Amino acid sequence: MNMMLVTLLVGALSVPTVALSGAAVAFQDQHRVVMHLNSSDEKAQRGALNNIRHLYQEVGREHLLVEVVVHGAGLTLLTKKDSTLTTELAQLKTAYDVEFTACSNTMKAQGLTRADLIDQVDRTVPAMVRLMELQEQGWVYIKP
Repeated sequence: MNMMLVTLLVGALSVPTVALSGAAVAFQDQHRVVMHLNSSDEKAQRGALNNIRHLYQEVGREHLLVEVVVHGAGLTLLTKKDSTLTTELAQLKTAYDVEFTACSNTMKAQGLTRADLIDQVDRTVPAMVRLMELQEQGWVYIKP
C-alpha cells in the first residue's frame, strides 16, 4: 500500500469521535475556548455570557474550558463601578470556573488598578498578548 495512503488512513482513524444523543452532543476531548470582548454595550456583554453558559450546557463542564479576555470599552464588564453583570459573572465562575482576563494596557490607559476590578478576575495582562498565546496553544477564538 502507498505510504501516503497509509498515513491518511491512520490520521482518519485517530479523529475524535462525536456521539449524538438527542439534542445534546457529548465530546470525548476537552475543548478550550477564548471569548474576546471589547464592547461596553450591556446587550453584547450579556450575549457573550449567555453564549458561554450555553456552551457549557451543551458540551458539559468536564469537556470545556473558557477564558474571557476583555479590553478597551469592554473592560466595563470587569470593573466594580461599571459592571451591571456581577451576579452573572460570579455564577459563571462558581458553576463552570470560567476565567476572566482584564487587559493591563486598557487598565493603565484608564488609570485603573487591580483593586478597581471585580473579584472574579483571574489575571491582568495585555489582551492582545493573551489572545495570541491562547490561539498558539490551540484555543478556539470566538468574538461574539
